[in-house]
Amino acid sequence: MIGFWEVMDRCDKGPLLKEKKYDMQLSRKAREQATAFGIRFDPESVIPDDDDMADRLYQASLAFFVENGVYCRDTGRLVRFSRREVEEAVENAPHRITYGQDRDMTVMRSRRVEDAKPPFVTMTPVGTPVAEERFVALVQSFAQEPLAQTFSSAFSQTVNGRVIKAGSPQETEAAIWNVFKLREAARLAGRPAIGIHNLVSNAEATDATLAAMQPAYGVLPSDGLGIAAISELKVDFERLKKVVFCRHSGHNLYGLYGPLLGGFAGGAETTAIVHVAHHFLGLLMYGAQWHCGFPLHLHYGCNSSRDLLWLIAVTSQALSRNTHTPISVSPFSAAGPCTDMVVQEMCAISVAATVSGANLLACAPARNRHPERATGMEARICAEAGHLSARQKLTRVEANRVVISLLSLYEDQLADAPLGLCFHECYDLDRLQPTREYVDLYDRFKAQAMKMGLDYSLL
Repeated sequence: MIGFWEVMDRCDKGPLLKEKKYDMQLSRKAREQATAFGIRFDPESVIPDDDDMADRLYQASLAFFVENGVYCRDTGRLVRFSRREVEEAVENAPHRITYGQDRDMTVMRSRRVEDAKPPFVTMTPVGTPVAEERFVALVQSFAQEPLAQTFSSAFSQTVNGRVIKAGSPQETEAAIWNVFKLREAARLAGRPAIGIHNLVSNAEATDATLAAMQPAYGVLPSDGLGIAAISELKVDFERLKKVVFCRHSGHNLYGLYGPLLGGFAGGAETTAIVHVAHHFLGLLMYGAQWHCGFPLHLHYGCNSSRDLLWLIAVTSQALSRNTHTPISVSPFSAAGPCTDMVVQEMCAISVAATVSGANLLACAPARNRHPERATGMEARICAEAGHLSARQKLTRVEANRVVISLLSLYEDQLADAPLGLCFHECYDLDRLQPTREYVDLYDRFKAQAMKMGLDYSLL
């Protein structure tokens, strides 16, 4: 197995390469592998029922990763791994991860294609900006959802009424405040020991993040951090510092990967290859215990488009068929809360991911760009669609019909999707429950989805 010091040696001693040249090389090598392995996107088969293509995609990604390598921004060097090293990392990766304590303890496991086991659901507003006075209520709306097995943070726009300045003592104070408030939200939700999969959203700097990860502030031993790769297939020392901390502290660590379809990764087929390759980066560079993918469309800023749904499905199948490490997908919708479109998008992504062997990290409405456009209700919609797909034992063929029907309802609105309502407009803040308007909207969708083949009576 490749250890920390070997990774650092390769960051320091690998071949020198200009970053722009690396980007161009990545695009070319991904195209070569897509051609060599016959990877083809079929817009009518959004959820492919083709095990051979899923396996070819995995092999194409492995060949691509070995040839292309990872780029370390701080040293300007290429970090390469052999095929044997990648295969050993995959073979020795974790099968399961535990979060929380006592009655709030949960275990994340890998899933198979068309698995009847429901997805593990981590719930989060994915760092959505929120006013300081509504921070606890917003994150509590996720933690209190019955299907939430862990939760994590929003991003407070201020702390103590002051804007958070990167690299300042205020950032450290904001990170500590962040952790205190998350555990407060857990207690208010009646789940005091629920796991927090990503403890800090209020800070980016490593010193601020690690200063906040103390038991005295409410951090549990099984809580953790998500560490993102830089698109595409790049790392830096700030991320690797957090890896060192998690490695010694025992806190859980997962990898976050968001390749851009339409960027350097190219189109659907090549971005699928690059996306799977990020999971090898996570194992070898980060020692990730599980993986979360949020591939995005460069122009739409979501992953509910036809090509991204295919990418989510085929990459999840490739990974769930050829590895045993838990994988997860984070749904990003174009539309915002309390709209018909957000329900349709979240359902489509969850069905595609679940039937293809992934777990769910729910979720990011309104392209994850607009303040307070996130609520626990969108996470509920994702989780219920995923659980329903598993309970109903949907096949990929059946799920494809459902998702094609859903696409017909919203696909032409992706470029100009409705923003919907803010958290305090679609939740009753006294009861901390979705408004009657939102509940009725979701109920109307369920009746419509029954005709498409989703049996909500099973929930």
